[in-house]
Amino acid sequence: MSRSLGYSLEEDRLLCEVYMQIYQDPIQGVYQSPDRFWGRVVEAYNNEKNTTWSERSKKSIQSRVQTIQKATKKLNACIKQCDNRHQSGTSNDDIFNQAKLMLSEDPNFKEGWKFGHVWDIVKNFEKFQDGVARRNRLSIPSGFDYTSLESDNPTIGSSTQASPHLSSSSLNLNDDDEIVGGSSSPRLLGVKKSKMKRKIGDQTTSIINTLKEGNKQFLEQLKKTSEQRQQHLEMQRQNYALKELKEENKILFCDLNSVHPNVRGYLQAQQAQILQKRNDQQQNQQAPPPSMSFGSIGQIFRNIGESGSNLPEY
Repeated sequence: MSRSLGYSLEEDRLLCEVYMQIYQDPIQGVYQSPDRFWGRVVEAYNNEKNTTWSERSKKSIQSRVQTIQKATKKLNACIKQCDNRHQSGTSNDDIFNQAKLMLSEDPNFKEGWKFGHVWDIVKNFEKFQDGVARRNRLSIPSGFDYTSLESDNPTIGSSTQASPHLSSSSLNLNDDDEIVGGSSSPRLLGVKKSKMKRKIGDQTTSIINTLKEGNKQFLEQLKKTSEQRQQHLEMQRQNYALKELKEENKILFCDLNSVHPNVRGYLQAQQAQILQKRNDQQQNQQAPPPSMSFGSIGQIFRNIGESGSNLPEY
């Protein structure tokens, strides 16, 4: 089997399967732009391909799909023409071979039919058909599928019975059903509905998980913001306490001998209040309060007044 544009048979099959799957996506198939659609095709193909295969660009994949699509549509048109000739005793395989020969006579398809390896994948896909009716479709194991435009009820001895590849189970006589790979349309619809339900369920689960993750991140951010705010408030409190402590120390260690006698009494009262406050704080913290008498307080004042303390003047 010949290859074109460097695509192997396996690459062509994967590409057609990915293209059909994304095109028929019941959730996003209709509601997406061409760029989004082809972007999904390229992403799915490169994710599912064999690691030894080449990475394919969007332009390359678009071109390859269009080449297969164009050839498949032309072959379907040739099959339709050959079928309309109503040659007695002509089998399905004969019509298929005649269609391929007719295709090779077209100047645009001089190399003939090159995509038999993907025919079983694309033959029933509407995007690869050329207006061929989908009623009373035959499933041919040899890889051929066409529609009879006049005979809805083939009988024994007709061309359909002449083919050694066509069994009675391959023919659907019900106008409301369609044979696709040996399965009637009700079953096919059931499979599609099951797939659609599974996809909807998967997407719903994905949305729920996304919301849960978003809520989790939001709560973590709130917690982080709250902690940062608490740290900021604690830092402000500590800065205020440190500033207050410096002011109190400035009063406590003031040299009373260097100030005016009228101010000295005020500073002594302030020092007594500061010492009392600190003593109360120690008691509130259940720490043993320091043993301090008025004599010891007087000793502190005397020590403060001594020279050489290197303390700033008030």
